[in-house]
Amino acid sequence: MSVPDSTRHARDAAEAIGARFEDLDDGGGYLFRISQGERFVLGGGGNICTYPVNSAAAYTVSRDKAHTKAVLRSRGLPVIPGGLFFTQTRRIAMRAPGREAADAAVFAARLGYPVFCKPNLGSRGTFAEIIRDEAGLSDYIRRVAVDFEAVLMEPLLTGAEHRVLVQDGRTVFHSTKAEPALVGDGRSALGDLLEELNHRIAADGVSALPASALGDDIARVPKAGERVVLRGRRNLSAAGDIEQVSEDVPALMAQLAIAAVGALGLRIGAVDMFDVSPGGDLSDLVVIEVNGNPGLRTLENAGRTDLIRSIWTSMLNECLSS
Repeated sequence: MSVPDSTRHARDAAEAIGARFEDLDDGGGYLFRISQGERFVLGGGGNICTYPVNSAAAYTVSRDKAHTKAVLRSRGLPVIPGGLFFTQTRRIAMRAPGREAADAAVFAARLGYPVFCKPNLGSRGTFAEIIRDEAGLSDYIRRVAVDFEAVLMEPLLTGAEHRVLVQDGRTVFHSTKAEPALVGDGRSALGDLLEELNHRIAADGVSALPASALGDDIARVPKAGERVVLRGRRNLSAAGDIEQVSEDVPALMAQLAIAAVGALGLRIGAVDMFDVSPGGDLSDLVVIEVNGNPGLRTLENAGRTDLIRSIWTSMLNECLSS
């Protein structure tokens, strides 16, 4: 049984500093304790915040994408405009009118299709989808309502997507994200290749990409080696890819990332942002979201386990020092 990445990283760092690591989840790794003398920290995977230096309040606010946007806007930081709408009616008496499914359809028509939707409390790219028309929106809300109470709707932006990890007011690394793609084998239709991809990401608990992602090409058989890009998600857990990883973070990106993480009161966080400047010169950056519990698989895949250990050992040394 595999354990969460964060648990492996924490265990490695604990061993590096001579601290005691205890798995409290019968080997599953979703709950652990690291101790040194009388001092200890708890951590884990899933909904537990991995990083012990992040406060509960800061982490909880960062999980809520709408709240995060409100905080960043209050500091004058650029965010993607959009609206928050509810897929369920069970708590309708607790909110002001104008945020129900019918209101989402009106908002989408005003924005103009296609629009981009994602769960307000979602992660790892699940149910992050491009919605192309009113029928697609109705189907999307029906599917998402099973697991999520609310969704964000935004205009569909294009541009390079970047991630910058910040720890204690300094940047650790920068990566550029790439969208997932289907690769033709000369025999299979795109619909079959998409089904195969969806089967793979389902193992990580990520929602399937809808057939509408292929438009009218679902029956087309691409040539062997032909790449067909699937727009909408760039998460590693949703079959996205990383184009490059570097410790050298461009100044404009570093400035925005540090400000966004600081605005939320996080000590460690990852900022996803679009560069929507026409020339791709970073002159028009906009924050997509801020992750208060970022995974480090990007660094692991790039062979930068030294940076992972540095992030973790610095936190543990601080938390466990007497």
